[in-house]
Amino acid sequence: MRRIWSTPFLLLMAVVCLPVAAQGQDQTRSKFEGFYTDLGLGYRDVNTSSSSSLTLNGAVIPSSVSSGGSSHTLAVLTAGYNFNIAQNYYFGIGANISPSNGLTQQLQIQALNKNTTVSGVTSLYNYGFFISPGLQMEDGLLYLKVGKQTQVNNSNTGPNFSGYLLGLGYKQFVYDSIYLFGEANYSSYDAQTTTRTIVSSGRTINASVTTSAQTTRLLLGLGYQF
Repeated sequence: MRRIWSTPFLLLMAVVCLPVAAQGQDQTRSKFEGFYTDLGLGYRDVNTSSSSSLTLNGAVIPSSVSSGGSSHTLAVLTAGYNFNIAQNYYFGIGANISPSNGLTQQLQIQALNKNTTVSGVTSLYNYGFFISPGLQMEDGLLYLKVGKQTQVNNSNTGPNFSGYLLGLGYKQFVYDSIYLFGEANYSSYDAQTTTRTIVSSGRTINASVTTSAQTTRLLLGLGYQF
C-alpha cells in the first residue's frame, strides 16, 4: 500500500510546491536584468586645443590660434541591456545619442598683427556605444561605462571627431520599474584638421587648423527597466 500511494502523493506535492518555487525565483530575479532605456538632462563642458599653419602666396607666416569651447545644456537618450553574470554583478551593453543644437566653434587667429575671428567646426550630434559592468547595492546599481564616442559635424566645416568614453553612474529605483540616475562622463577625441580661407588687410590667407577636444558631461535623469 505504501508504494501505491507514494506516486500520487509525490505528484500532489509537486503541484503544491511548483508555484511557490516559481514565485521564489521571480522574487530573486534582479530588477536590473534585461532591457532598459533612460533620458538624462545635464551640462556639457568642452575643452579644445588648436594649432594653426598659415600661408600667404605659398609662404608660411607666423600665426597663433585660440578656440572657444562650447559649454551648454544637453539631453542624452540611452538604451541598453544588462546581463546578470553573477550574484549582484552585471554586464551591460548599450548605445547613446545626444543632439548638439548646431553649436559652432569660434577660432581667434592672430597673424600679420591682426586678430581675426572665423567659424570653426559645427557639431550636429553625438553618439556612442559602450559596455557597462555594474554592482547591485540593494535597490541601486553602481556602474561604469567604457566605449567609443563620435561627434558628427557638418560636412562643410570639417570631419567627424572620434574618441573614447569613460563614465561612472548610479541608478536607484523609485517606483516599480522606474529609476532615477546620476552620471558623469568624460570623452577625449582624436585631433582633426580643417582648412579655412581668411581675408586680412585685403590679402587672402590659407589657414590649416588642427583641433583636439575633450568633453565632460554631468547628467541627471529618469529611466525604465523592462
